[in-house]
Amino acid sequence: MTNETTPTYAAQLTLSLPGQGPSATVTVTLAPADALPVEGRSKPLSECTLAELRAYASELEADAWDAYDAITLHQLQEEAKIDIVLRPLDASGQAGAEVEDWLQQAIILPPAPVEETEPAEEPPTAGAPAAEPGAAATAQAGVSAPELEPAPAPTPPQPQPIVAQAAADSAAVVEPPTIIASQARVRVAGGRLPLAYAAGAAVDILLDEMPLRAMQAHALSSLDREVAGVMVGRQPEKQPDGRYIVHVIDSIIAKHTVMHGASVTYTPESWRHLNDTLWERYPDESAVMVGWYHTHPGFGIFLSGMDLFIHQNFFTQIWHVAYVLDPRARNSGFFCWNRQKTKVNRYDFQWPDWAAGSW
Repeated sequence: MTNETTPTYAAQLTLSLPGQGPSATVTVTLAPADALPVEGRSKPLSECTLAELRAYASELEADAWDAYDAITLHQLQEEAKIDIVLRPLDASGQAGAEVEDWLQQAIILPPAPVEETEPAEEPPTAGAPAAEPGAAATAQAGVSAPELEPAPAPTPPQPQPIVAQAAADSAAVVEPPTIIASQARVRVAGGRLPLAYAAGAAVDILLDEMPLRAMQAHALSSLDREVAGVMVGRQPEKQPDGRYIVHVIDSIIAKHTVMHGASVTYTPESWRHLNDTLWERYPDESAVMVGWYHTHPGFGIFLSGMDLFIHQNFFTQIWHVAYVLDPRARNSGFFCWNRQKTKVNRYDFQWPDWAAGSW
C-alpha cells in the first residue's frame, strides 16, 4: 500500500458536430501532463480553468467540423483508417442490410426547392397617361369604360424630288437615234400594156432601177463572154384580165456557170448558190425567182436555141420572164410566155426616158 497522495488530473471533452446529435460525438481525455494552448502560450492542465477547457473544446469542435465538411468517405476509409459501414434507410427510416460495395454506388441528392417569385410590376412609362382614380372602380363594377380612339400616327415626311439628280440621270441616258425612212422615190420602169397591145403576153413587167443598174454593171464586167443571173420579185398575182404582174426588185449573180462565147450553162453548183443567196436575203420567203437574165455581148437581143431550152425547162411558171442585155450595143429586151404557155415571145417593154432607150 502506498502513502503517496499525489493527485491525478484528467479532463474529458465531449465534441458534437452541429445538428448531428449523438451519432457524431467524440470524447477527448486529457492527462495531467498535457498542456493546452491558451492565449498564445502552453498552459498545463492543472492550471487551466473550466472556462479555458470549454474554449479549447469549442476550438476542437470547429476544427472537427471543418474537416468533416471537406473530407470524403473514401479519404476517411483510406487515410484515416476508419471502418465505415453504410446501411440504406427504407421509407419508414429503418436501416437495411449493409452495402458492401458502397464505393461503387452513386447517391442522387434531390435538388433544393426553388422559391418562385412573382414578377414585379413595371412602373408606368414616362409620358403615358395616368389612370383616373375612378377607372379601377368602374372596371371592378363591371361597367365598360368608354373606348379611347388611338392618336393618329405621325405622317412620315414625303421625300422631295431631287431635280438635279433627275436632270443628271436624264442627261446620262443616250436616246437611240431616230431612223427616218428614206423619202427618195424608187424609180420603176415598165407598166401595164393595154390588152389589145399585149400581143397575147401572159405578164406585165415592172423593173426597179436598182436591179436594172446591177444587171447592167454585171453585163459590162464581161464584154467577151456571156454572164448570167436571176431576177427576184414578189410572188406574182393574177389579175382579173388573166395576166400576171411581174415586179423585179432584186437580182442575183449566177456563179459556178460554164461560159462560152455564145452561151452560158447553169451548173448544179450555180443553182445551189442562187437558192442559198435567195434564202439569205429573204428568209421570210417574201420574194421568189421571177426569171433569169444573161448577156449577148455584141450579138443583139434574142433567145438562142440553148436560151429557149433553159427557159422552157428551168423557168416553167407562166409568169417567168427572161431578160437579155447586149453590153456592147447598150440595149436590152424582155421575153415571156404567151397566155397559152406554148411559146416564148419578145415582150414590148415600155422604157422610160431615164433608162435611155433600154439602157
